[in-house]
Amino acid sequence: MNIEDGKAIVKILEKRCGQLTVAHLANGKVLKVKDIVWGYDMGDDFAHITTNISPPQDEAEVDFFYVNEVSKLLDPETGKIIYEPA
Repeated sequence: MNIEDGKAIVKILEKRCGQLTVAHLANGKVLKVKDIVWGYDMGDDFAHITTNISPPQDEAEVDFFYVNEVSKLLDPETGKIIYEPA
């Protein structure tokens, strides 16, 4: 994944705030994402994301990951792949 792909993932998740998105990570973990907060630590090329905390979501757990761990994003209502690296 390149830096621009990482920025695109942040934009997609920000735009979908309030809508459920399913994030598949490279390690096989599958996350339900309703909203995000994100940032960069000094020296990082990729943003870190914390999910489902503003406000806390009953149907989705709080999770933490880096955007370069994302293997794809899905819209569970339509089954459409929203993002998948080339």
